[in-house]
Amino acid sequence: MKSFVMFTILLAILFVGCAEKKVEPLPVGVMNEYRDPGYGFKVKYPKDWKQMGTTGNAVFAPSQDVVDKFQNPTTGIEGGMVTAEVLKYEGKTADAIVQAGKDNLKQTWQNVELQPDIPVTVAGKQATGVRYTIPVSSKKKIVGSDLYVPGDTAMYKLTTISFGEDQVIVNANIYDKMIASFEMPVVVAKKSDVWAPSTNIEPFKSPFFTMQVPDNLESVPVNKGNNDFAMEMRADRRDCSIHIDVFGAKGLTVEKVWNQNKGRYKAKNTGTTTIDGNTVYWVDYSPIKDINSRAYFVVKNDKVIRTTINWFAPQKDIYFPVFEYIVKSLKLK
Repeated sequence: MKSFVMFTILLAILFVGCAEKKVEPLPVGVMNEYRDPGYGFKVKYPKDWKQMGTTGNAVFAPSQDVVDKFQNPTTGIEGGMVTAEVLKYEGKTADAIVQAGKDNLKQTWQNVELQPDIPVTVAGKQATGVRYTIPVSSKKKIVGSDLYVPGDTAMYKLTTISFGEDQVIVNANIYDKMIASFEMPVVVAKKSDVWAPSTNIEPFKSPFFTMQVPDNLESVPVNKGNNDFAMEMRADRRDCSIHIDVFGAKGLTVEKVWNQNKGRYKAKNTGTTTIDGNTVYWVDYSPIKDINSRAYFVVKNDKVIRTTINWFAPQKDIYFPVFEYIVKSLKLK
């Protein structure tokens, strides 16, 4: 099993050995560490390089001009680039993912020249190295290598690519250091698929009320329209949420407000309760299949505070108690 260092040396001999001008590898120098925010893999890169990719597809190069050169050979600056991409298995085997990568190269570059695969070791894993060259002129080639590193939950594709055979040697030390620094994410025990509210409770404050909320509910921006106030928080599902809006009561009591609004609901049940010592009218209804909702109406200081909670009906015991707790914690101003 060859290390990546030997892999790079083989590339250098194969593509640059007969070059007329002598080139020397650049020193690596100080390196920064990149940790992918979505997938957790790590890789170090030279301090004077830039990370220009996205989550799950990191791109490292000295400048955007170097990246542009690979996309359009008539522009940009010759240089080297390294990418780290996450490829989900999605039912595919490792061999199938490698073959798909080769097929994509052939579709993208009709004149690509693929070399025989070689085995390499990356991050302690047996990986597959796919070497290739892409002629861009009679005197210039793009030289690349795709390293497919199998992980527990995804395949990691590490690509070193050079515009010009001499850039293989120029960036050899950098490529080696970057690939050697690659770390897969630590796989932790899978969490339960059942959502649970956080035990850390935080206050939510508004000009019209305060309430106590588990800190793992997500605040969602909402348009208040003509209302005085509107907010929404969700659990792990879009249809499991608490929504509160505030609008003028126009001198009406809560009973009259309820009478004006109850016709809008296809009520399953209705009732009354109290919140912070104030009378509340509530209605249960089902806006869509498998989703149940309850709306609460209360009036304080000539303002209607309407609270609507929504939950996935088959898992009422998970979501409803949380939202009910929040409603009961309301303190009206």
